[in-house]
Amino acid sequence: MLQIQSLCARDWQDAYDVERTCFGSHAYPDFFFRQAVDAWPDGLIGAFIDGELVGYALCVPGKEPTIGWILSVAVLDSHRGCGVGKALMNQCLSLGFASLKLTVAPDNPARHLYFKLGFQQQAFERDYFGPGEDRLLLVR
Repeated sequence: MLQIQSLCARDWQDAYDVERTCFGSHAYPDFFFRQAVDAWPDGLIGAFIDGELVGYALCVPGKEPTIGWILSVAVLDSHRGCGVGKALMNQCLSLGFASLKLTVAPDNPARHLYFKLGFQQQAFERDYFGPGEDRLLLVR
């Protein structure tokens, strides 16, 4: 059974393992997750199945506190297409921000989920993370 809940200090290493598995060399560093538990206790959200962390999302306030940024959504390959990403996104949407933003690679299949959830493309940013790392800026 899928459970969505805020992550705590005992979960940060598991979140880092999911991050590293999903994003490889683009992964946030391990210490980032430990600090995120303290800095954004409601915004670091985990998806658990039978007690195992199978995905996470990080949603934080932006420059304007009413605008949130989804900095990352990661779901293990073995659990993609099963509603885990959608459940994480719905939890982000419930955090009370007037608007949410995120970036996604133009060829990332997750963009279809974001569009279904009401996100719209605001911009295309070439080389967002460096050469060849283009991103769509989506807003809801």
